[in-house]
Amino acid sequence: MNVKDVRRENMRALARTVGGISAMANRLGKSQGQISHLIGSSPIKNIGDKIAAQVELAFTKPHGWLDREHAEIHGVEQTSEVYATVPLISWQHVPAWRHHTADQQSKNPNWVVANIADLSENAYALTVQGDAMEGSPGVSFPEGCMIVVDPHLEAKSGAFVVAANGSQANVTFKEYCVDGGKRYLKPLNSRYPIEEVLHDITFYGVVRQLLMRF
Repeated sequence: MNVKDVRRENMRALARTVGGISAMANRLGKSQGQISHLIGSSPIKNIGDKIAAQVELAFTKPHGWLDREHAEIHGVEQTSEVYATVPLISWQHVPAWRHHTADQQSKNPNWVVANIADLSENAYALTVQGDAMEGSPGVSFPEGCMIVVDPHLEAKSGAFVVAANGSQANVTFKEYCVDGGKRYLKPLNSRYPIEEVLHDITFYGVVRQLLMRF
C-alpha cells in the first residue's frame, strides 16, 4: 500500500476502536461528513499532513505513526463498523442531486450515519413525509423516519424506490411492482391508491435502509 492508503486504513482502525466515524469526528472536533470523506466507504479526499498530525495527537500516537502499518491495531476485532455518512437533502432537491459534483455534495450542512458499507458516493437520505408508506403488518416507514437512498442501484420489482411517475416534479416514495407486464408504484398504506405507470418513470434511487430518531 502507498502512504495514502496506509493512512486511511490506520485511521479507519482507530475509528473502530472508539466506535466509528461519529466518535472519530467528535474526538477531532470535525463533522461526520468531513471524516466520512476521508475514511468512509467511498472516500473522496486523502488524509493530508495536517489531519494526520491531528489524528496522532488526538490518539496520543508519535509523529509519523499514521504512515506506518501496525499489525497490533489492525488485529482489533471489528465489532464496531466504520459507518458511512450520507447527506440529508430535501425532496425538491432530489431531481438535481445526481448531477451535483462531489464537492457540491460535501457542502451539504446535514448528514446522517448509515451502516451500509457499499453505498455509492451519490447516496443520500430523505425524511419521509406523510403516512402513505406506513404498513401493517410488515415493513413500515412512518412519517418523520429517514430513508437512505442509492441512485446507482437498478430498480427491480419489490424494491422500495424514490421515483417520479410521469412528471419529474412529482417525486414520490413507493414500492415498485411489476405484475403481468404492467408496472405500479404501490403505497404500503391501503388507504392510498396504487399508481399504474402508464408513461415514463424516472427512478431517483433504491432505498437501502430505514433510520429512526427518537
